[in-house]
Formats: sequence, C-alpha cells, structure tokens
Amino acid sequence: MKSLKIVKSFDDSLYSYFVKEIERQHVTLSFIPDENSTSPVCAAIMGSVLVNSSNSIVLGKGNTLETLTCERLCDVFGAEFATVKTVTIEAASRVVFKALTTRGDVVMSLDLRKKEHCNSENLAFQFVNFGIDPETQTFDMKEIEAIAKKNKPKLIIVSPVNYPLSIDFAKFAKIAKEVGAYLWCDLSQTAGLTAAGVLPSPVKYADVVTLSTHGAMQGPQAAAILCKKELATAIVRSETLAGHHGLITPQLSALAARLHEMKTDVFINYCKDVVSNAKALAKGLEQGGMKIICNGTNSHLVIIDTRFCAIASKGAQELLADIGIHVRIANVLTSDPKIRFDAVRFSTLPATTRGMKPKQMEQIGEAIGKFLAKPDEDNSKTLMHLVATITAGLPALDRKYLDKSVAAVITDE
Repeated sequence: MKSLKIVKSFDDSLYSYFVKEIERQHVTLSFIPDENSTSPVCAAIMGSVLVNSSNSIVLGKGNTLETLTCERLCDVFGAEFATVKTVTIEAASRVVFKALTTRGDVVMSLDLRKKEHCNSENLAFQFVNFGIDPETQTFDMKEIEAIAKKNKPKLIIVSPVNYPLSIDFAKFAKIAKEVGAYLWCDLSQTAGLTAAGVLPSPVKYADVVTLSTHGAMQGPQAAAILCKKELATAIVRSETLAGHHGLITPQLSALAARLHEMKTDVFINYCKDVVSNAKALAKGLEQGGMKIICNGTNSHLVIIDTRFCAIASKGAQELLADIGIHVRIANVLTSDPKIRFDAVRFSTLPATTRGMKPKQMEQIGEAIGKFLAKPDEDNSKTLMHLVATITAGLPALDRKYLDKSVAAVITDE
C-alpha cells in the first residue's frame, strides 16, 4: 500500500493508527452499514491527482463533472432531477426542510426520524409520529391514513432505518396526496438495494428522496437529493442559501464512477447476496433464541427485540464489541406511544462485501443469539472462536464483487 508507506516514512504516530485500524477491520465483524467498504475505484480516485482540481472542469459540450454525476444519479435511480452539493445526510435533510416547509408546520414522520436534524429555531416543527403496529409489527396503512387526516401534515417522512421489510410507497403517496402533503423518503441505508431493484423504489412516488452515497452505495462521503422537476428550483435555492456549493472534484469523480459501477450485474448480484445473508442471519438468531422485530427481513437489516436477551441493548452492544462484533442499537417506536422496542440492529452490508456466505451468517447468528440469551463464559468463548475462524478467511473486499476489469489491476495489499 503505497500511501501507507509514505506515511510510515515520516509520521510514526499516524502510521501506528493506520496499522491498528487495518488489524481491527480484519479481525472483527461489522454489522454497521456505514462501515461498508468503499469501492476500490472510488478510493483510488479520491487519492489521485484530482485533489488538485476544481469541480468546474468542463468535460465537453459545456457539461461539468457535477452535471455528469447528477445525470448518472437520475439514470441509476430513475429520478427527474438530482443534486449533490451536501457532504452529509444531516445537511441534505435541512435543505429539504427549508425548501418544503415553514416554521411551525406539522411534520408526520416514521419513528420521528429527521427530528434530530432540526437544530435551529427556523426548523421548529410540530412532529407527529407514526410507526409499526405493536402486534403485527408491520404498517397499518388505514391507521397511518387516519393519523394523516387528523393532523393534516405539510410533510410526510418515510425514513425506514428501523424497518427491514418492503414498503408500499404508492400507498404513502396516495395518503400524502389526499391530505395535501409532500412525501419525502430517505434511502440512506437502502440506496444500493433500491438502485439494484432488490427493494421497491420510492422515486416514482415521492416528491423528494434523499440518500447517503457512502455505506450502502460504497461511494464517497456525500449526500444526494432527488426530486420532481417542479421542486428543483426550491431545492437548489435552499442549498445555495445554506451555503452548499458542491463537492470537491475527487468526491464528484468517485461518485460518478461508483454510479457507473452500480449499473453492472456484479453490483446487482451483490445486493441479492446482501438480502440472502440477512435472511440467513435472521434464521440463525431465531435458532439462538432471539425474536426478530417485524418477523423477518426483505433487506440488509435484521433487528432483534432485547426482551429476549439477558441484557438491554447498550449492554449487548458493548459485550458484542468486546468479542469483535460491531452493531448498532435502536429504540423502535410503534403506533402506540406506550409501546416501543429496545433493539439491536444488524446490517449484512459490510460482511457480505467481505465475502460471508449464508451458512456462515446462520452460524454466527445462532452463536450471537445464544450468547445474548445467556452471556456466560462458554457462550462467549464459542462466539469469540467463531468470529476468529470466520474473519481469518475473509478479505477486506471479496473480488467477486468487483468488475473483472477492476479486479485485474488490483493487487493484494
């Protein structure tokens, strides 16, 4: 790794950090979507001579690099308009709020998502929650419709961070239209699966769609906004007023390249494997004594109810981290304000990228389930040994998920 050798030659402290991080990534299993490996093509571009360029470079016929990237976003996701000027999904979310709402508006949101991004007086809204039915653990669309008609929101937000099943976006669009609300869907953790056609896309139905371009998409750190043509002016104006003037050249180039990769069969097969692994993981966790929230998964996400664990979510997260398994925790709201689920979230995106197979997922799931149900020394040793065995045979990124032309020029590092 040439860049690492350069660092080693003059900065021992920083080099030591790199070495420890490389080791951590190799000997642990991450089930955190944001820790999915970046495409080698993107990584190469972001570390190239393009760092010395400005994003105003003209590619021909008056098109800029930003134009190309946005055109590819529209092509991959089937959008009417796309813009990519923000670095984080938080910033993109505030752009959408300011474009579509005014202070004091009613905002109806799944699990109250996006409320955490409202960090100023100008973003003070009346948030109304909707969630899964606590019994069926799926959406009761009649109840959601009733909530919308009662509260008459200006904006309905569907951000399924804690919902692992397929969503009928057409029904949400129908409800939004009936109450005169905008529909905003966030795809940050399912953007790749949606682009590959593995999950239903909201782009046809939603007024606005936001997504992170790293993690699930394995691209550079950035956020994109897709919208209907009639909202393009409002979105761009909101970006400009917020001081978002675009990404730097390496980011734009890397994103354009990643979008090109996402059109290949290799990427589509990867996304199918992600879902197969998630189903296998869920099966294993159930065999280990866990209860799966929503009774399964159609995506990358598996969520367990900690009522069936010996410890709460935070403790479970810490114990798993000590063994070498990294997860996220969640507080899953429901349609009943008195009922919420303390949960642990697993995403199969990173482990699939490394080449884990369904059989291994089922094995690790069962071992995790038994450990969380009874975190004694025997179950701890069993799980630790399994993690060591599995990770010893996994690369940072399985070459089968690379285009042949890319794999041919990449050497082991």
